[in-house]
Parts: sequence; C-alpha cells; structure tokens
Amino acid sequence: MFRRGSLSMIAGPPGSMKTVLALNIVRKMGTEVPTLYHSSDSDDFTVASRSLAMIKGITTDEAELLVMTKDDGAYEALKAMEHVRWSFKSSPTMDHMWAEAEAFREIKGTYPHHTVIDIMMDVDYEGAGEQNYWALMAELKDMARDQETALTVVHHTSESAKGGAPPPRSAIMGKANQLPTLILTLWGDSHRGTLDVATVKNRFGPQDAMGKNYFTMKADPAKCFIDQDDELNLESELLFRDGPRVDIEDKLNVWSD
Repeated sequence: MFRRGSLSMIAGPPGSMKTVLALNIVRKMGTEVPTLYHSSDSDDFTVASRSLAMIKGITTDEAELLVMTKDDGAYEALKAMEHVRWSFKSSPTMDHMWAEAEAFREIKGTYPHHTVIDIMMDVDYEGAGEQNYWALMAELKDMARDQETALTVVHHTSESAKGGAPPPRSAIMGKANQLPTLILTLWGDSHRGTLDVATVKNRFGPQDAMGKNYFTMKADPAKCFIDQDDELNLESELLFRDGPRVDIEDKLNVWSD
C-alpha cells in the first residue's frame, strides 16, 4: 500500500486520529524500515508519551509520568522505535527536510525507506499560507522519487464535509489530492472505540472517491492504540476484505465484476 518512490496521504478533520494512525503504521512497519518522521504538530515529549503508550498498552497520562520521571523501563520500551529519526521543527522548509534526509543517509548509509510529514499545513512553503499545496505536493513527489522513500503526508480535510464517516476525496484541503498515489481519509469515534478508514484514491487497487466504502478498526486514542477488527468488518459490505486472519472464501475478489 505504501510504496517507496511514491507519495501517500492520511487525511481527516481535527481529532480524527491521524497522528495516532501514522505512529501505528510506523511501528508496525518495524525496524527493517528505517524512517524519518517530521513531527511539526507534536513536540518530542508528546511523541515520546504517545509512542510509549502505544508500545506498553497504557494510557498517555501514565506514559507521560514515566517519561517525566525518566523511568528505565520506559527507555527500554522506546527502543522499539529506534529505527525512527525524529525532527521536531515547528515550521520545516523543503531545505530543512532535505538536510534531515541527507543527515539520515550520512548516519544510516541510506535515505529513509519511509518518510512522514506530520502535518503538511505546518510546512513553510510559498502558497501554503493560502492553503494552496499544489506546488508543494509536486516538490514532495520529486523528493519521494529522488530518495526512493515512501513519503506519507498527514493532512486536513475541510470541516464543512459531512461528519459521521470518512470524508470524500473532494474534502482534501488546498489542491493536494491530485499527485498522491494513495489517499486514506479517516473518521475517528473515541466513544465507540473505532476508526473508520476509506481509500478515496489508489492508483494500484480499489478506491472510492466518495468515501462511502470504508473499513473499521478498533481504536483507543487514550492509549494510542489501533488494530484491525475482522469480526466487525466481515459483517458489512466493504471495499477491502483481506489480511492473514480472513478466510480465503471471505476475501473480496477485486478483479471480479
């Protein structure tokens, strides 16, 4: 789904668990995927606390206390994210992000296989202040290709989009939906403990630009927890039905009429 040399996007309204999903993706990719994470939306303390909560299955309040007290167990647990190099500049420029990638290559001997920009509206770039991201997206596409990195941007959708389900592709803000090969839109419900994810653009597989076909995941933002929910998804007509825990007869044949 996330391809090296390609540009992908995770988008949703405020509070839709965009960063929580991005962190879970980075962790599940594992240590074999060296990652550069530009976190302009959250500082190092917040990211450390969220990551620790995700790893240990505790609340972020509990994780914050462990981070503040420099708990040895917390330090050991956070080694699960040692494949990630973090940048916390609040308004990164393209020059800054290139410099971080070059530093990454100097240290690791390779460009990052996965790069995350969280969040795109904080990038210091001409036009971004007017929420016109076309030129920025073109440069990010070039960066993905030149570095052969899977570049994932976290972005906002318009709050005018109807709530209760993942927003459609048309709700992506600032002319930013034309160049990514993959766009996921989100709707999180912390009361239900769910995260709905729609693939509104996918050049290499099924897509639904309106976001009406989506899959539901179990989610607890207080613990930075997200996981698939096969039982819930198998009860509904979904665009995607796949994964190691789904019986072959229950999988969706995307090639059939």
